[in-house]
Amino acid sequence: MNTSYMIAIKEVCERLEMPEEIIRFSLQESHPDDFDSLKEISFAEFETLAQVLKQKASQEQTGEIAAIAPSTNNTLPVTEQQKIINGALNALSEFAGNYTLTIDKITSTLAFISGQSVVNNFVHIHSNTIRSGLEDYLDELAGELTAAAHSIKGVDANDFLAQRGITPKQRTAQKSLEEILNLAANI
Repeated sequence: MNTSYMIAIKEVCERLEMPEEIIRFSLQESHPDDFDSLKEISFAEFETLAQVLKQKASQEQTGEIAAIAPSTNNTLPVTEQQKIINGALNALSEFAGNYTLTIDKITSTLAFISGQSVVNNFVHIHSNTIRSGLEDYLDELAGELTAAAHSIKGVDANDFLAQRGITPKQRTAQKSLEEILNLAANI
């Protein structure tokens, strides 16, 4: 997934049905200078946060405790994933009595992230493929036009037209117009 795709903090809260306070505290380690005023995060960060919450919710359901490790399928560097993991676990322990994780909502959020990732990749591939094709076409056209301009530059205009069977015609429209005006003036 391309990390340049962003999602608003408000939407993160809505999709996970979690208070903004918990989300912001979860991002404290990865965004120490602006976690409290951050407007958006990358989809890769969002995916990491949702995965941590899912694993933690699963642990709460089963009673099994295991370390939560960074994902090898995420484009976010492992060190950044680890900061989000640590931040989320700290935030969850801080707010332990105030919030209960629901695995259903987190699972549907992960499905959304997966679908959005497919869309983002398609858009990225599609737009770059078209842009590349257009640039190739424009480069080829520019080359052809430049060659045509150079070949025309070296040829006399009348010779060029004559080679193509085009004979310059006498301009008669101006003469005819003057004659009509003269006739009209004499009436």
